[in-house]
Amino acid sequence: MNLFGLSLFRHLEAFLIYITTANKKDAAILFTALVIPGPIKFFFIFILAMRLLPATISGRDIKLLLSLPFSRSEIFIYSFLFGFSLIFFATTIDRALFGRSGSPDFLNCFIFYAFYFGIMTVNALKIGKIMIIPMLILAFDLLSSFIAPGVYDFVSQYSPLYQQNQPLSLLAALAVLVISFLLFVFGRRERW
Repeated sequence: MNLFGLSLFRHLEAFLIYITTANKKDAAILFTALVIPGPIKFFFIFILAMRLLPATISGRDIKLLLSLPFSRSEIFIYSFLFGFSLIFFATTIDRALFGRSGSPDFLNCFIFYAFYFGIMTVNALKIGKIMIIPMLILAFDLLSSFIAPGVYDFVSQYSPLYQQNQPLSLLAALAVLVISFLLFVFGRRERW
């Protein structure tokens, strides 16, 4: 293994040690909740996305995290990967415990998680602690089927929740994630 790969692995290991010791109660509770099968899993994915990097930015703990030897891009990527690894392993355990057949819903969870991780990061960077905008987006997404069929037909194509057209939903989620990454890495205007 080359020196660059070893350095990245050590940084990832150090970040995982930091995040699991700093958020061990939240991570354990959310991991257990993510094992629960069914659509309620998306609610816990929403909470998980809120408790990772956006909570660190909003709670002004980002100053401590930036003082550690991590680049801003490493912090973003490692935080995102930590959250998705919790979802991945919880979904795998869910399928093993409850003996469900069929393909796992990793892509559905990834799209939902990536979209709301990005939206919440942008919200934390630009607005602060109040997560009203992500909650309003989720509420609109949930209620769009009750508002009007025409609105639902359009929204459900890009929706991270309904994912009627999964490639479009994936593109929308990745676009939001890339925008939040660029704002976090190149914005550099913390509020402390």
